[in-house]
Amino acid sequence: MSAKVLLSDEELMRLPKDGYKYEYMEGELKVSPTGMLHESIGVELILKLRAFTKKHQLGRVYSSSVGYRMESGNVLSPDVSFVKKSRLPGGKSPAGFGHFAPDLAVEILSPSDNLQEVEDKITEYFENGSGLVWLINPKKRIATVYHSLRHYQILQENDELRGGEVVPGFSCKVKDLFE
Repeated sequence: MSAKVLLSDEELMRLPKDGYKYEYMEGELKVSPTGMLHESIGVELILKLRAFTKKHQLGRVYSSSVGYRMESGNVLSPDVSFVKKSRLPGGKSPAGFGHFAPDLAVEILSPSDNLQEVEDKITEYFENGSGLVWLINPKKRIATVYHSLRHYQILQENDELRGGEVVPGFSCKVKDLFE
């Protein structure tokens, strides 16, 4: 059995900038490459969320390169995330990882994703204070909206993806993420 090693924020920040997404879970470094469709969906959502949250001065939107250190020591990097301005130190983004969960975490399924690991991440987001998680499934062209671990809904292409209390007033059609 191999020993699990705790990596510091500084060690994780020094990982290569090689186009891979790195997460640190249960003492293991997880590397997951993504494809062009995955990134296209992420960029589309970032653009929509950023324009809305900036206009309404709600907070900051981040891409998959941002890490959030959970109470467990795990570092998660959702594909897209949002943090309310009131939760950022002085209303500004810290230089390093967030030592909290994002208010909104978005995971976009890739063909290589392990569904149990995705479910574990969703659980960890909520256990650490996230208020909303969106799981985007490009293959099925659906979005699952989690308001909690027990309260979720599956949205089809023509349904509206809404920010609820976390990003009040935000909405876009699910199908708009895939175009």
